[in-house]
Amino acid sequence: MVRGLSSVDFAFIDGNHRQEPTERYFKELLAKTNNDSILVFDDIHWSREMEDAWKTIKNNAAVTCSIDLFFIGIVLFRKEFKEKQHFAIRF
Repeated sequence: MVRGLSSVDFAFIDGNHRQEPTERYFKELLAKTNNDSILVFDDIHWSREMEDAWKTIKNNAAVTCSIDLFFIGIVLFRKEFKEKQHFAIRF
C-alpha cells in the first residue's frame, strides 16, 4: 500500500469497512508518518467492527489527537501536543 514512499503527509482511508484491514492499513501508514501527517478514516461508525478499529487507532500511542466527525475520523501525530486529545464533533 505505501511501498516506495519515504513518508506520508496525508492519507484518506476508505472502502473496506472491516476492522482487521482498517487496522492493518493504519499500521502500514504509521510506519511512514511524521509529525505533520494527517490520516483520515472514512465510515468510522459504519459498524461495530469499524468502531472497534477507530478505538484501536485513536488509542495508539503515536496518535496525539483524534477528531471524530461521525462519518470520518482524523488522527494527528503532533509531538507538541503534550497530552493526548480526543474530540467528537456532531453536526
